[in-house]
Amino acid sequence: MKRALALILLLIPFAMAQDVILWKGSPCEDVPYQKTIEAVAISNGTIYAGCSYKWVVNGTGLISVYYLGVTAAYSTNGTMLWTNDSGFVMKLYPLPEGKILVGSIGGLVVFDENGRYVDRFLVEGKLYDFSVDGDEVYLVSGDVGMVGNRSYPYGFIYKVRLLPNGTIVKPALWSLNLSTMPDRVRVGDVIYVGSGFPSGYTSRHRFGELLGINPDGRLLWNVSLGEWVRDIDLWNGKAVVGTGFGREGKLLVVDGNGNVLLERELFFVEDVEVHKGMAYVGGAEENGKLAAVDLNTGRVVWERDFPYRVKVVKWYEGKLLVGTGKFETKEEDNRTVVYNIGELFVVDPRNGKILKELSLGYVRSIAIESDTVVVGTGSGDFFVLDGRELSSKGVCGPGLTVLLTLFALPLGKKALSL
Repeated sequence: MKRALALILLLIPFAMAQDVILWKGSPCEDVPYQKTIEAVAISNGTIYAGCSYKWVVNGTGLISVYYLGVTAAYSTNGTMLWTNDSGFVMKLYPLPEGKILVGSIGGLVVFDENGRYVDRFLVEGKLYDFSVDGDEVYLVSGDVGMVGNRSYPYGFIYKVRLLPNGTIVKPALWSLNLSTMPDRVRVGDVIYVGSGFPSGYTSRHRFGELLGINPDGRLLWNVSLGEWVRDIDLWNGKAVVGTGFGREGKLLVVDGNGNVLLERELFFVEDVEVHKGMAYVGGAEENGKLAAVDLNTGRVVWERDFPYRVKVVKWYEGKLLVGTGKFETKEEDNRTVVYNIGELFVVDPRNGKILKELSLGYVRSIAIESDTVVVGTGSGDFFVLDGRELSSKGVCGPGLTVLLTLFALPLGKKALSL
Protein backbone atom coordinates (compact mmCIF):
# COMPACT_ATOMS: atom_id res chain seq x y z
CA MET A 1 0.00 0.00 0.00
CA LYS A 2 2.83 2.39 0.87
CA ARG A 3 4.49 1.60 -2.47
CA ALA A 4 1.27 2.31 -4.33
CA LEU A 5 0.81 5.58 -2.45
CA ALA A 6 4.39 6.62 -3.23
CA LEU A 7 3.86 5.87 -6.91
CA ILE A 8 0.63 7.87 -6.97
CA LEU A 9 2.36 10.83 -5.32
CA LEU A 10 5.18 10.57 -7.85
CA LEU A 11 2.75 10.55 -10.75
CA ILE A 12 0.89 13.67 -9.60
CA PRO A 13 3.54 16.15 -10.85
CA PHE A 14 3.84 14.18 -14.09
CA ALA A 15 0.09 14.39 -14.72
CA MET A 16 0.17 18.12 -13.96
CA ALA A 17 3.06 18.61 -16.35
CA GLN A 18 1.19 16.74 -19.06
CA ASP A 19 -1.76 19.09 -18.52
CA VAL A 20 0.53 22.10 -18.97
CA ILE A 21 2.42 20.82 -22.04
CA LEU A 22 0.04 20.66 -24.99
CA TRP A 23 2.57 19.55 -27.61
CA LYS A 24 6.17 19.82 -28.75
CA GLY A 25 7.50 21.06 -32.10
CA SER A 26 10.84 20.21 -33.73
CA PRO A 27 11.31 22.36 -36.87
CA CYS A 28 14.75 20.96 -37.78
CA GLU A 29 14.89 17.58 -36.05
CA ASP A 30 16.87 16.05 -38.94
CA VAL A 31 19.77 18.52 -38.54
CA PRO A 32 22.72 16.62 -36.97
CA TYR A 33 24.31 19.72 -35.39
CA GLN A 34 23.65 21.56 -32.16
CA LYS A 35 20.54 23.66 -32.77
CA THR A 36 18.50 26.14 -30.80
CA ILE A 37 15.19 28.00 -30.88
CA GLU A 38 16.35 31.58 -30.33
CA ALA A 39 13.05 33.12 -31.43
CA VAL A 40 9.37 32.20 -31.22
CA ALA A 41 6.22 34.21 -31.95
CA ILE A 42 2.46 33.73 -32.01
CA SER A 43 -0.23 35.75 -33.76
CA ASN A 44 -3.91 35.02 -34.46
CA GLY A 45 -3.46 31.37 -33.55
CA THR A 46 -0.40 30.76 -35.75
CA ILE A 47 2.82 29.80 -33.98
CA TYR A 48 6.21 30.64 -35.52
CA ALA A 49 9.57 29.19 -34.52
CA GLY A 50 13.06 29.81 -35.84
CA CYS A 51 15.39 26.83 -35.52
CA SER A 52 19.04 27.86 -35.90
CA TYR A 53 22.43 26.18 -36.00
CA LYS A 54 26.05 26.72 -36.97
CA TRP A 55 27.77 24.56 -39.56
CA VAL A 56 31.54 24.60 -39.05
CA VAL A 57 33.69 23.55 -42.01
CA ASN A 58 37.40 22.91 -41.48
CA GLY A 59 39.17 22.55 -44.81
CA THR A 60 42.71 23.29 -46.04
CA GLY A 61 43.59 24.79 -42.68
CA LEU A 62 40.78 27.37 -42.79
CA ILE A 63 37.71 27.25 -40.59
CA SER A 64 34.48 28.59 -42.05
CA VAL A 65 31.30 29.05 -40.00
CA TYR A 66 27.92 29.10 -41.74
CA TYR A 67 24.93 30.43 -39.78
CA LEU A 68 21.94 28.42 -40.97
CA GLY A 69 18.37 27.80 -39.95
CA VAL A 70 14.71 27.50 -40.86
CA THR A 71 11.53 29.30 -39.92
CA ALA A 72 8.38 27.21 -39.49
CA ALA A 73 4.70 27.96 -38.87
CA TYR A 74 2.26 25.75 -36.95
CA SER A 75 -1.41 25.81 -36.07
CA THR A 76 -2.28 25.75 -32.37
CA ASN A 77 -3.13 22.03 -32.60
CA GLY A 78 0.45 21.20 -33.65
CA THR A 79 0.01 20.86 -37.41
CA MET A 80 3.00 22.22 -39.34
CA LEU A 81 1.72 24.73 -41.89
CA TRP A 82 4.99 25.46 -43.66
CA THR A 83 8.76 25.66 -43.27
CA ASN A 84 11.38 27.56 -45.25
CA ASP A 85 15.11 28.27 -45.13
CA SER A 86 15.77 31.60 -43.43
CA GLY A 87 19.29 31.51 -42.04
CA PHE A 88 20.13 31.77 -38.34
CA VAL A 89 17.05 33.40 -36.78
CA MET A 90 17.57 36.19 -34.24
CA LYS A 91 14.02 37.57 -34.00
CA LEU A 92 10.50 37.05 -35.35
CA TYR A 93 7.78 39.67 -35.81
CA PRO A 94 4.30 38.72 -37.13
CA LEU A 95 2.82 41.03 -39.77
CA PRO A 96 -0.81 41.46 -40.91
CA GLU A 97 -2.46 38.80 -43.10
CA GLY A 98 -0.27 35.98 -41.80
CA LYS A 99 3.06 37.33 -43.02
CA ILE A 100 6.14 37.04 -40.81
CA LEU A 101 9.18 39.32 -40.61
CA VAL A 102 12.29 37.28 -39.85
CA GLY A 103 15.47 38.84 -38.53
CA SER A 104 18.16 36.41 -39.62
CA ILE A 105 21.85 36.95 -39.06
CA GLY A 106 22.22 38.11 -42.70
CA GLY A 107 19.32 40.57 -42.70
CA LEU A 108 15.54 40.79 -42.88
CA VAL A 109 13.40 38.19 -44.67
CA VAL A 110 9.64 38.33 -45.26
CA PHE A 111 7.50 35.21 -45.79
CA ASP A 112 3.80 35.23 -46.68
CA GLU A 113 1.01 33.25 -45.00
CA ASN A 114 1.99 30.13 -46.97
CA GLY A 115 5.70 30.38 -46.21
CA ARG A 116 6.61 31.73 -49.64
CA TYR A 117 9.50 34.15 -49.90
CA VAL A 118 8.35 37.77 -50.40
CA ASP A 119 11.42 39.97 -49.98
CA ARG A 120 14.66 40.51 -48.08
CA PHE A 121 17.04 43.26 -46.99
CA LEU A 122 20.69 42.34 -46.53
CA VAL A 123 22.93 44.04 -43.96
CA GLU A 124 26.67 44.41 -43.50
CA GLY A 125 28.10 42.40 -40.62
CA LYS A 126 25.63 40.33 -38.57
CA LEU A 127 22.10 41.47 -37.81
CA TYR A 128 21.46 41.33 -34.06
CA ASP A 129 18.15 43.14 -33.60
CA PHE A 130 15.38 45.14 -35.24
CA SER A 131 12.42 47.20 -34.04
CA VAL A 132 9.18 47.92 -35.92
CA ASP A 133 7.48 51.32 -35.69
CA GLY A 134 4.38 51.37 -37.89
CA ASP A 135 5.56 50.75 -41.45
CA GLU A 136 9.18 51.56 -40.59
CA VAL A 137 11.83 49.15 -39.35
CA TYR A 138 15.07 50.02 -37.58
CA LEU A 139 17.86 47.44 -37.87
CA VAL A 140 21.26 47.15 -36.19
CA SER A 141 24.15 45.01 -37.40
CA GLY A 142 27.89 44.75 -36.98
CA ASP A 143 30.82 42.62 -35.92
CA VAL A 144 34.23 42.74 -34.27
CA GLY A 145 37.16 42.81 -36.70
CA MET A 146 40.80 41.96 -36.01
CA VAL A 147 44.01 43.62 -37.21
CA GLY A 148 46.89 41.61 -35.78
CA ASN A 149 46.18 41.34 -32.06
CA ARG A 150 43.99 44.43 -32.06
CA SER A 151 40.22 44.18 -32.22
CA TYR A 152 37.85 46.86 -33.42
CA PRO A 153 34.06 46.77 -33.26
CA TYR A 154 32.07 48.29 -36.09
CA GLY A 155 28.43 48.50 -37.01
CA PHE A 156 25.51 49.95 -38.90
CA ILE A 157 22.02 51.28 -38.26
CA TYR A 158 19.41 51.13 -41.03
CA LYS A 159 15.92 52.51 -41.41
CA VAL A 160 13.73 50.83 -44.04
CA ARG A 161 10.07 51.06 -45.04
CA LEU A 162 7.86 47.97 -45.18
CA LEU A 163 4.95 48.05 -47.65
CA PRO A 164 1.58 46.34 -46.91
CA ASN A 165 2.34 43.55 -49.39
CA GLY A 166 5.52 42.66 -47.46
CA THR A 167 7.95 44.32 -49.86
CA ILE A 168 10.88 46.19 -48.29
CA VAL A 169 11.61 49.50 -50.03
CA LYS A 170 15.23 49.70 -51.19
CA PRO A 171 17.59 51.38 -50.73
CA ALA A 172 17.23 52.10 -47.01
CA LEU A 173 15.68 55.43 -46.04
CA TRP A 174 18.99 56.10 -44.30
CA SER A 175 21.91 54.30 -42.68
CA LEU A 176 24.66 55.22 -40.23
CA ASN A 177 28.16 53.80 -39.90
CA LEU A 178 29.36 53.32 -36.32
CA SER A 179 32.70 52.67 -34.64
CA THR A 180 31.00 50.31 -32.21
CA MET A 181 28.93 47.14 -32.66
CA PRO A 182 25.21 47.83 -32.08
CA ASP A 183 23.21 44.93 -30.71
CA ARG A 184 19.90 46.38 -29.48
CA VAL A 185 17.46 48.96 -30.88
CA ARG A 186 14.20 50.28 -29.40
CA VAL A 187 11.85 53.09 -30.44
CA GLY A 188 10.92 55.37 -27.52
CA ASP A 189 11.21 59.13 -27.12
CA VAL A 190 14.15 58.71 -29.52
CA ILE A 191 15.68 55.73 -31.28
CA TYR A 192 17.75 54.03 -28.58
CA VAL A 193 20.67 51.93 -29.83
CA GLY A 194 22.85 49.89 -27.48
CA SER A 195 26.24 48.43 -28.38
CA GLY A 196 28.07 45.36 -27.15
CA PHE A 197 27.50 41.63 -27.39
CA PRO A 198 23.78 40.84 -26.97
CA SER A 199 22.17 38.26 -24.74
CA GLY A 200 23.22 34.80 -25.87
CA TYR A 201 26.73 35.89 -26.95
CA THR A 202 30.01 36.38 -25.12
CA SER A 203 33.52 37.61 -25.90
CA ARG A 204 36.67 38.96 -24.21
CA HIS A 205 36.26 42.38 -25.90
CA ARG A 206 34.92 44.97 -23.45
CA PHE A 207 32.95 47.93 -24.80
CA GLY A 208 29.46 49.36 -24.66
CA GLU A 209 27.47 52.53 -25.08
CA LEU A 210 23.95 53.83 -25.58
CA LEU A 211 23.17 56.10 -28.54
CA GLY A 212 20.22 58.41 -29.06
CA ILE A 213 19.19 58.93 -32.69
CA ASN A 214 16.30 60.93 -34.11
CA PRO A 215 13.94 59.43 -36.75
CA ASP A 216 15.85 61.26 -39.52
CA GLY A 217 19.09 59.43 -38.69
CA ARG A 218 20.91 62.19 -36.79
CA LEU A 219 23.03 61.14 -33.81
CA LEU A 220 21.81 63.18 -30.82
CA TRP A 221 23.96 61.90 -27.96
CA ASN A 222 26.18 59.08 -26.76
CA VAL A 223 26.46 57.65 -23.24
CA SER A 224 29.55 55.51 -22.58
CA LEU A 225 28.71 52.49 -20.39
CA GLY A 226 31.89 50.40 -20.41
CA GLU A 227 29.86 47.17 -20.47
CA TRP A 228 27.90 45.39 -23.18
CA VAL A 229 24.28 46.39 -23.57
CA ARG A 230 22.51 43.06 -23.15
CA ASP A 231 18.92 44.23 -23.34
CA ILE A 232 16.75 47.35 -23.54
CA ASP A 233 13.11 47.77 -22.55
CA LEU A 234 11.03 50.95 -22.50
CA TRP A 235 9.39 52.83 -19.63
CA ASN A 236 7.36 55.97 -20.38
CA GLY A 237 9.47 56.56 -23.50
CA LYS A 238 12.75 56.15 -21.62
CA ALA A 239 15.30 53.36 -22.11
CA VAL A 240 15.71 50.78 -19.34
CA VAL A 241 19.12 49.29 -20.08
CA GLY A 242 20.69 46.10 -18.74
CA THR A 243 24.46 45.69 -19.13
CA GLY A 244 27.03 43.02 -18.42
CA PHE A 245 30.66 42.00 -18.62
CA GLY A 246 32.23 39.11 -16.71
CA ARG A 247 30.06 38.70 -13.62
CA GLU A 248 29.24 42.39 -13.35
CA GLY A 249 26.35 44.38 -14.71
CA LYS A 250 24.05 47.33 -14.16
CA LEU A 251 20.52 48.54 -14.68
CA LEU A 252 20.16 52.09 -16.00
CA VAL A 253 17.33 54.40 -16.96
CA VAL A 254 18.21 56.94 -19.67
CA ASP A 255 15.81 59.57 -21.01
CA GLY A 256 15.44 60.90 -24.55
CA ASN A 257 18.01 63.63 -23.90
CA GLY A 258 20.72 61.19 -22.85
CA ASN A 259 20.39 61.92 -19.12
CA VAL A 260 21.13 58.93 -16.87
CA LEU A 261 18.25 59.04 -14.37
CA LEU A 262 19.07 55.79 -12.57
CA GLU A 263 22.15 53.57 -12.30
CA ARG A 264 22.04 50.46 -10.11
CA GLU A 265 24.75 47.80 -9.84
CA LEU A 266 23.29 44.31 -10.09
CA PHE A 267 24.84 41.34 -11.88
CA PHE A 268 25.51 40.22 -15.46
CA VAL A 269 22.19 41.03 -17.16
CA GLU A 270 20.51 38.85 -19.79
CA ASP A 271 16.95 40.18 -19.99
CA VAL A 272 14.87 43.13 -18.76
CA GLU A 273 11.06 43.05 -18.48
CA VAL A 274 9.30 46.28 -17.45
CA HIS A 275 5.77 46.31 -16.02
CA LYS A 276 4.07 49.23 -14.25
CA GLY A 277 7.20 50.96 -13.02
CA MET A 278 9.03 47.78 -12.01
CA ALA A 279 11.94 46.22 -13.88
CA TYR A 280 12.32 42.45 -13.56
CA VAL A 281 15.93 41.74 -14.42
CA GLY A 282 17.30 38.29 -15.20
CA GLY A 283 20.93 37.26 -15.51
CA ALA A 284 23.74 35.53 -13.66
CA GLU A 285 26.53 35.92 -11.17
CA GLU A 286 27.85 32.54 -10.04
CA ASN A 287 24.35 31.12 -10.51
CA GLY A 288 21.19 32.53 -12.02
CA LYS A 289 19.77 35.79 -10.69
CA LEU A 290 16.41 37.53 -10.85
CA ALA A 291 15.77 40.94 -9.27
CA ALA A 292 12.84 43.32 -9.04
CA VAL A 293 13.85 46.99 -9.18
CA ASP A 294 11.55 49.95 -8.54
CA LEU A 295 12.33 52.31 -11.43
CA ASN A 296 11.04 55.36 -9.55
CA THR A 297 13.43 54.94 -6.61
CA GLY A 298 16.11 52.51 -7.82
CA ARG A 299 15.39 50.25 -4.84
CA VAL A 300 15.91 46.51 -5.25
CA VAL A 301 12.59 45.18 -3.92
CA TRP A 302 13.73 41.55 -3.95
CA GLU A 303 16.39 39.32 -5.47
CA ARG A 304 16.33 35.54 -5.95
CA ASP A 305 18.92 32.93 -6.91
CA PHE A 306 18.31 30.19 -9.49
CA PRO A 307 20.33 27.05 -10.30
CA TYR A 308 21.14 28.27 -13.82
CA ARG A 309 21.43 31.51 -15.77
CA VAL A 310 18.16 33.43 -16.14
CA LYS A 311 17.93 33.91 -19.91
CA VAL A 312 14.42 35.29 -20.46
CA VAL A 313 11.71 36.94 -18.33
CA LYS A 314 8.09 37.57 -19.43
CA TRP A 315 5.10 39.04 -17.61
CA TYR A 316 2.01 36.83 -17.90
CA GLU A 317 -1.33 37.16 -16.11
CA GLY A 318 0.08 38.76 -12.98
CA LYS A 319 3.04 36.39 -12.78
CA LEU A 320 6.56 36.14 -14.20
CA LEU A 321 7.62 33.38 -16.58
CA VAL A 322 11.34 32.89 -15.99
CA GLY A 323 13.40 30.80 -18.41
CA THR A 324 16.72 29.42 -17.15
CA GLY A 325 19.36 26.97 -18.26
CA LYS A 326 22.84 26.14 -19.44
CA PHE A 327 24.73 24.19 -22.09
CA GLU A 328 27.09 21.54 -20.79
CA THR A 329 29.63 19.93 -23.12
CA LYS A 330 31.15 16.49 -22.52
CA GLU A 331 33.36 14.14 -24.53
CA GLU A 332 31.68 10.74 -24.80
CA ASP A 333 32.73 7.84 -27.06
CA ASN A 334 35.01 10.06 -29.18
CA ARG A 335 32.30 12.60 -29.84
CA THR A 336 31.23 15.91 -28.32
CA VAL A 337 27.83 15.81 -26.66
CA VAL A 338 26.10 19.05 -25.67
CA TYR A 339 23.60 18.72 -22.84
CA ASN A 340 20.74 21.20 -22.77
CA ILE A 341 19.66 21.68 -19.15
CA GLY A 342 17.16 24.08 -17.62
CA GLU A 343 13.71 24.90 -16.31
CA LEU A 344 10.83 27.29 -16.76
CA PHE A 345 9.73 28.87 -13.49
CA VAL A 346 6.52 30.68 -12.60
CA VAL A 347 7.40 33.41 -10.09
CA ASP A 348 5.32 35.74 -7.92
CA PRO A 349 6.39 39.29 -8.94
CA ARG A 350 5.52 40.65 -5.49
CA ASN A 351 8.17 38.71 -3.59
CA GLY A 352 10.10 36.44 -5.97
CA LYS A 353 8.52 33.27 -4.62
CA ILE A 354 8.67 30.30 -7.00
CA LEU A 355 5.14 29.07 -7.68
CA LYS A 356 5.85 26.40 -10.29
CA GLU A 357 8.78 24.73 -12.02
CA LEU A 358 8.71 22.87 -15.31
CA SER A 359 11.71 20.98 -16.73
CA LEU A 360 11.91 21.76 -20.45
CA GLY A 361 15.63 22.25 -21.07
CA TYR A 362 17.50 25.53 -21.54
CA VAL A 363 14.77 28.13 -22.16
CA ARG A 364 15.93 30.56 -24.87
CA SER A 365 12.72 32.35 -25.92
CA ILE A 366 9.09 32.84 -24.87
CA ALA A 367 6.03 34.15 -26.74
CA ILE A 368 2.50 34.60 -25.40
CA GLU A 369 -0.96 35.07 -26.90
CA SER A 370 -4.05 34.79 -24.72
CA ASP A 371 -3.92 31.36 -23.01
CA THR A 372 -1.12 29.98 -25.22
CA VAL A 373 2.52 30.14 -24.14
CA VAL A 374 5.29 29.10 -26.55
CA VAL A 375 8.72 28.25 -25.14
CA GLY A 376 11.80 27.79 -27.35
CA THR A 377 14.70 25.74 -25.98
CA GLY A 378 18.36 25.13 -26.66
CA SER A 379 17.64 21.61 -27.92
CA GLY A 380 15.99 22.79 -31.14
CA ASP A 381 12.54 21.94 -29.75
CA PHE A 382 9.78 24.28 -28.66
CA PHE A 383 6.90 23.56 -26.31
CA VAL A 384 3.35 24.87 -26.47
CA LEU A 385 1.89 25.27 -22.99
CA ASP A 386 -1.62 25.79 -21.66
CA GLY A 387 -1.36 29.19 -19.99
CA ARG A 388 -4.40 28.55 -17.81
CA GLU A 389 -2.79 25.47 -16.28
CA LEU A 390 0.55 27.24 -16.04
CA SER A 391 -0.88 30.17 -14.07
CA SER A 392 -3.21 28.08 -11.90
CA LYS A 393 -2.41 27.04 -8.36
CA GLY A 394 -0.34 23.93 -7.82
CA VAL A 395 3.20 22.74 -8.39
CA CYS A 396 4.79 21.10 -11.41
CA GLY A 397 8.02 21.30 -9.54
CA PRO A 398 11.07 19.35 -8.49
CA GLY A 399 9.22 16.05 -8.60
CA LEU A 400 8.97 16.41 -12.36
CA THR A 401 12.75 16.44 -12.75
CA VAL A 402 13.05 13.22 -10.74
CA LEU A 403 10.24 11.64 -12.70
CA LEU A 404 11.81 12.50 -16.02
CA THR A 405 15.00 10.82 -14.89
CA LEU A 406 13.11 7.69 -13.84
CA PHE A 407 11.04 7.41 -16.98
CA ALA A 408 13.71 8.75 -19.40
CA LEU A 409 11.36 11.30 -20.96
CA PRO A 410 13.06 13.84 -23.29
CA LEU A 411 11.96 16.96 -21.42
CA GLY A 412 14.59 17.83 -18.83
CA LYS A 413 17.81 17.06 -20.74
CA LYS A 414 18.51 16.63 -24.38
CA ALA A 415 21.81 15.34 -25.72
CA LEU A 416 22.98 16.58 -29.10
CA SER A 417 25.76 14.90 -31.05
CA LEU A 418 28.10 17.16 -32.99
